Amino acid sequence: MLLLNKLKMNKLTVFLIVVLGAALITPAIATEYFVAINGSDGNKGSIEKPLKTIQAAADKMSPGDITFIRAGNYFEQVTLSRVKGTKDKPFTFKAYQDEKITLDGTIAIKQKWQKHSGNIYKTALKQPIWQLFVGDKSMTSARWPNGNWYDGSVWDKSKSMMWPEKGRGKLGTYFNEELSHFDFDLTDGIIVVNSGSFKTYQTKITKHQKGDDHFSYNTKGVKSHFSFKKSGVSRHGYFLEGKLGLLDEENEWFFDNKTKQLYLWAENGVNPETLNIRGKVQSYAVNIKHSKYINLQGINFFATTFNINRSSFIKVEDSELMYPSYSKRMLGDNSPIEVTKMVVKKEHSLANNQLKNCTIAYTDGPALEMNGTGNRVENCYMHDIDYSCTYKGGYTLNMVNAKELIFRRNTIHTTGCSELFKAGVRNRIELNDLSDSGYLQNDGSMIQVSVKQQPNSIVRYNWVHNSVKQGIRFDNKNTPNAPYGNSGNVFNNVAWNTERIYFKGDNHFIFNNLSFDNHKNDLIISSNKAIQGHNHQTITRNNISNKFSGHRTKPRSKYSVPGIVDHNWDGVTLGLDVRSQLRDVDNLDFRPKADSMLVDAGARIKGKTNYYLGKAPDIGPYEFGALDYWIPGFQAQQASKPVPPISAIKVKLDADLMWLNAYKSTKHQVYFGKDKKAVELANTQSSQYQGEFSHNIFTPEKLEAGKSYYWRVDALLERKVAGKAKGKVQNKIVKGDVWSFTVEQ
Repeated sequence: MLLLNKLKMNKLTVFLIVVLGAALITPAIATEYFVAINGSDGNKGSIEKPLKTIQAAADKMSPGDITFIRAGNYFEQVTLSRVKGTKDKPFTFKAYQDEKITLDGTIAIKQKWQKHSGNIYKTALKQPIWQLFVGDKSMTSARWPNGNWYDGSVWDKSKSMMWPEKGRGKLGTYFNEELSHFDFDLTDGIIVVNSGSFKTYQTKITKHQKGDDHFSYNTKGVKSHFSFKKSGVSRHGYFLEGKLGLLDEENEWFFDNKTKQLYLWAENGVNPETLNIRGKVQSYAVNIKHSKYINLQGINFFATTFNINRSSFIKVEDSELMYPSYSKRMLGDNSPIEVTKMVVKKEHSLANNQLKNCTIAYTDGPALEMNGTGNRVENCYMHDIDYSCTYKGGYTLNMVNAKELIFRRNTIHTTGCSELFKAGVRNRIELNDLSDSGYLQNDGSMIQVSVKQQPNSIVRYNWVHNSVKQGIRFDNKNTPNAPYGNSGNVFNNVAWNTERIYFKGDNHFIFNNLSFDNHKNDLIISSNKAIQGHNHQTITRNNISNKFSGHRTKPRSKYSVPGIVDHNWDGVTLGLDVRSQLRDVDNLDFRPKADSMLVDAGARIKGKTNYYLGKAPDIGPYEFGALDYWIPGFQAQQASKPVPPISAIKVKLDADLMWLNAYKSTKHQVYFGKDKKAVELANTQSSQYQGEFSHNIFTPEKLEAGKSYYWRVDALLERKVAGKAKGKVQNKIVKGDVWSFTVEQ
């Protein structure tokens, strides 16, 4: 009996060991929390009984947990400090089933207004604000000269800036006859000066009297290189803010921080009581510091943003940031703008942060501040960025301290600062569409690679176009014996209607680029022999341009191109235009014609040329006969960026129709015809249906001269099915817009 009991005990012990051991090795199941605007932080956080705040959910989470956020606007400040997930178990905050959720940095202003004068109304606030909205539209801070986002005048220096009168004034004192007509004193207002080549400063006006044609301002911290003698009056554009008297047109506002009075001239002069008025009171809705492996997905920001500091492996994805940053000049505060940040301690610190499939629009300040090693910015759309340029110099995106960054498939347009993208060490800059940049500062380029950042940098498959700035530039200091850049790679880019693309330094590879219709020479390999490192070992090959030279403005016949130069097509030398060789550059088809001098006329570059058709590579960025046509930039949720462009005219009779694939889609259905309504309503059973395409080129049957045509491209998205059919894949169709074009006569 005793022996039997021992055997039973041994079996029980073994059973317990097995069960407990299994429990120890079984991975913990991630917990799902839910947040909703009608929830309560006293709840457990289930979908039936959600929490009210994201912070309450964050405080409950462990590595691997997910917080789902339900639809609505949330006003809170979420702090994640020393939160450490892992690669396999990140902390995830996600919009529930693609519901629209927005972190909102504004408060409602619902109170009585009274008329101040004319069309201007006023009301008293208990809390200061530094940006004002009517609906989702930002009002313009009262300023002189006037300028706003909505008619584009804020980007036009001839309208939105003033200049010191030539021959009058000096640093610290500006003269202008129009000032004498002001019936108020400018003292304690603010001047913002876009000065010199790419510097901007903001400072207080210290002396002015009503009726004076001049004023003085604080020059503390303003360096002598802003002098008129060195940079000229034309490089000293300025505007004024910070005085009620500057409020003189609709959609302008002013807040008096001393009296707490808010003033607004609403559209059509209506009483603001009838409008949805909101004011910005928050810079950051999400603060992440000293943390790792956190994902934010599908979370939008309005009049607020995120501050990721000394944190790594953070991913922000599928988010929209509207008006994320704005200066506090309205409050008399000239401190740096609190902008969107993803930063670590220093350049060499491992970061691996990602901004992916996001939109950033309407900022005062840069789109993003980022540093550290191994970051990625991909498939983002940024526009209307930085109307004052007052944040740390002239950069829309300053990545100079973002080592080994991948900057890929982004579209950026309408920016104020001198430089659009300033590259870091060994950056890979590819498939970006950059345009309309640098309106408010002087000098600059859209892709700027400085001396230390040039070695092993890669700039490829980008379109840079329609800008007053240079398209791509490798820069050096213009002094003898100064350090110079080397070993950069620039290939398969298209540049048009920019100032130029321009390369200083040495030992670069510049190949298979297209550059035309630029303001100066199109492709410049600097031959300035007074400067050390003047491209004597640079290889320039397989490029096509109209104006090819060693000088920014003078012809190649006077300034030969240094280094190894062969297999290039130079329009000036041949007496031809690139249009004679390419399909239809005016409608964005940059492929060689069948009978072009470019086909099979290039040279294979060992270790660089990976793909070509025929006997040899073609000259230029596109291969004749390729099945796909690469189009750079942001991929939207539906097919986009048609070639020919929307409503194009004078399209060639032999045109192909091409498009940018929808985000995460590889197959598309094409509809085509002469009737817009029929194309819009067509399905796969209709005569307008042309089939399913895995490539992005459709060749229609013979087009008729002078006729208009309509076409539509629907995207097929594969997605995994949940529930009982889990694991299966089905197609979701994202219907495209109807595009049109007209064939040349």
